[in-house]
Amino acid sequence: MKSYSNDLREKVVKRRERGHSAAEVARWFGISKRSVERYWRQQQDRGSIAPKQRGGYRRSRLVGHEETLRGWIAAQADLTLAELQARLRAELGLSIGITALWVRLEQMGLSYKKNATRRRTTARGHRRGA
Repeated sequence: MKSYSNDLREKVVKRRERGHSAAEVARWFGISKRSVERYWRQQQDRGSIAPKQRGGYRRSRLVGHEETLRGWIAAQADLTLAELQARLRAELGLSIGITALWVRLEQMGLSYKKNATRRRTTARGHRRGA
């Protein structure tokens, strides 16, 4: 769900400053009473009604270990995510989830490539040219 605009937030706070109740302001703008109360309290506490940051504030545990990962993958290109996860835990003492590891590898431009023996060139039970 997207945050309400700063323009709407400002109007809500101004109407509240004029003495209208939270319920009245909520009805007027078609938002929840809880949102009115939250914007009002945020203005009183922080002096700002700007929305809080959504996501993007966590650093990967793998920051600083990119070259190690690249080296492992260069030496053994068919390492699975589970194998990388186990190696990170054993050799670097890092505990990281499979999804987080995959996301970080994607960000680094590293991806898993299937080898020719794992690929099926035709649908099962069908022959080419038939």
